[in-house]
Amino acid sequence: MHTVSAEELSYQLPRHAGGSNLTWHDGRGQKTAHTRTVKLLQQPGTEGIQLRPGEAFTVYHTSPTLSSLSKPVVLWTQQDVCKWLKKHCPHNYLTYVEAFSHHAITGRALLRLNGEKLERMGIVQETLRQEVLQQVLQLQVREEVRNLQLLSRSKISRFCDGNYTKSVSG
Repeated sequence: MHTVSAEELSYQLPRHAGGSNLTWHDGRGQKTAHTRTVKLLQQPGTEGIQLRPGEAFTVYHTSPTLSSLSKPVVLWTQQDVCKWLKKHCPHNYLTYVEAFSHHAITGRALLRLNGEKLERMGIVQETLRQEVLQQVLQLQVREEVRNLQLLSRSKISRFCDGNYTKSVSG
């Protein structure tokens, strides 16, 4: 089973080798198209695609919800940050989203948060601040890994193109 998490996404799933297209929107319930049944999980924020053995589909994510979260965190809007909060801090989401919206926290500001800033924003409970800071730390690590991967790809690409020069000191 392949599970895709996102809110209100639209999917288009064409077969790899010809065949018919299967399309559905909204991700609630189930819909039969061309005798293939797509069964969806009903957990909040998740939709599952169940395929018969031997069937292969490609998922094209067409929603700005998912693509906006794949861009660098420093480019996230306030709305992107709120979506991230909903996913990573669901238990206290309303507390966080009120403070983050009031203080116009974007992705760049999110990465710079610390306990003192969160307290000034009105998140007075230490446990709540720690919850957010733990998630922010994980986000910072993911961003660093992403940046290193992009840097490595860039160097490999330049090397393969013949544009890479090694400096030798001596």
